[in-house]
Amino acid sequence: MQTILIGRLEECDYIIYDPLNRVSRKHALLIKEGNNLFIEDLGSSNGTFINGRRIKSNIRVPINFQQKITLSNDYELDIQKVKFPELSNGNGQNSAFKDDQTILMRNSSVEVNSGGKTILFDRNSAKIEDLSKHETNKFKTLGRASTCDIKLENSIVSKSHLNIRLLTPLIVELEDLNSTNGTFVDDEKLIPNKRYQFSTSAQVRIGNNLNLELKKYFPEIIILEKKAVAPPSPAKAPSSNPFEPSNEEQKQFKELENVWKEYNSRLNQASTAATGFGIGGAVLGLAAVAFTGATGGIGGMLLMTGSGILGRYLGQKQSNKIRGDLTYDDAFLEVYACPKCKESFQKKPWITIRECFKCKTKYR
Repeated sequence: MQTILIGRLEECDYIIYDPLNRVSRKHALLIKEGNNLFIEDLGSSNGTFINGRRIKSNIRVPINFQQKITLSNDYELDIQKVKFPELSNGNGQNSAFKDDQTILMRNSSVEVNSGGKTILFDRNSAKIEDLSKHETNKFKTLGRASTCDIKLENSIVSKSHLNIRLLTPLIVELEDLNSTNGTFVDDEKLIPNKRYQFSTSAQVRIGNNLNLELKKYFPEIIILEKKAVAPPSPAKAPSSNPFEPSNEEQKQFKELENVWKEYNSRLNQASTAATGFGIGGAVLGLAAVAFTGATGGIGGMLLMTGSGILGRYLGQKQSNKIRGDLTYDDAFLEVYACPKCKESFQKKPWITIRECFKCKTKYR
């Protein structure tokens, strides 16, 4: 008997990060006994359905490839793609993936197969904290011990003090290893044994006075320069046209064309790992994939040049701490906004935008 555990938890064999949260942490079990295939709902919140009819929980139900299986009533599960060794789909074809390290993309949907696991996510709506769980860029351990990747001979440094790695050249992930003197980022002490993501502008400190130069340990890192907050403008006489943008606002609006093009290209692009997702030698490179969709090098050319939606988003945020629930859509909607009042243009094509519906500034 072979089983495949399906759900949101990273311990599952078939992991689904559904932005609508239709899939439970442990949703269902797919079971193969000889040539027979069964599915068992594991008490999921939204149920498991066969041809539109909800099955009872904790009871094995026989299924075949002609039936429509859904988690909740509308998240379709293609059982022919679930990786069972030598599981035939009835047409003499093997549904098991031949390559244990593949990344397949269909529009915004990404399917990753590695180490016997399958991970499904929407690259626009996946959370960075979910993606980072499966990122294979290895941590470097910093400490005094000779076994550490980064060895620092300093009395305030613990034997194994800190784990640190790059998710992309713009994002660093840190985990304090219950050190004696602590790890601080922008003067805030990290909770031990908890992973945090920061933009690369963050100031990392060991104890009270040992600052870390990230560039020294990660030569490929891009240090983002934060945009200075402009001082309040002096009072001016009312404009003859209060809805007319300034020259700088008009310039920023024109730059949004590239933001729209980048987002739109992600929606239209269909590719494979070989042509679109060779991410710096990592097996998955999920965070980089989710936030760039570009080719070449860690994180792709959009990040390597410091441009792109993620670079813009992180550059305009005054805090270096990155929300774990940040998605690419979140970053896009915040960047793709009226230069004057910062109201998002949502997903309206740039060429169609004539004015801001909130502040009424006319850009065309």
